[in-house]
Amino acid sequence: MEKSLNKIECFILAAGMSKRMGKVNKLLKIVNNNTVINHTLTNHSESNLDNINLIVGYEKNLILEHIFKSKISIIENKDYEDGMLSSILAINENIDHNTSGILISLADMPYVSSSDINKLIEVFNENNQKIICIPEYIGKLGNPILLPVEIYKNLVDEKNKLSKDRGLKKLILEKKYNYKKVSLSEGVTIDFDTIEDFNL
Repeated sequence: MEKSLNKIECFILAAGMSKRMGKVNKLLKIVNNNTVINHTLTNHSESNLDNINLIVGYEKNLILEHIFKSKISIIENKDYEDGMLSSILAINENIDHNTSGILISLADMPYVSSSDINKLIEVFNENNQKIICIPEYIGKLGNPILLPVEIYKNLVDEKNKLSKDRGLKKLILEKKYNYKKVSLSEGVTIDFDTIEDFNL
């Protein structure tokens, strides 16, 4: 599939404190012979994305020591202790001026494949890059979300309505933005938050 004329830029959120993992940084845990975060970076790098940004914060130096940095731009979120919302807001300051679509990905989802990402891009382009694309697997909504820059900026303007329990996806559904569910692999619903997740 050809890349779009207007850039589709990805922001991978990797600044969180992994509180439910205790002292272990979940992004550096080994899954299938590689770290969680390197699986995520590899799958994104092998997709049709134009730009890939990694937002880091907690244990930034440790993360950067253990990742491959090819094709990846690093963004530091110094407000990472304020939670995921701080990383979502940090995107706003780092969007390339030629970008029309933003893919917001989570670093702890190593099973989101390059094919999953490419399918989101395909559907986004088929709808003139004007629609939000939300992945699903057997009726369960997942991540990453691909959305037009204009809609992202509108959501950022309503940041006072976002919270730990009322995230970006929930606000999108509440505001009745024009979105499309895209059926993808089970990987779009699998993340690693606790020790138990790694033992499944």
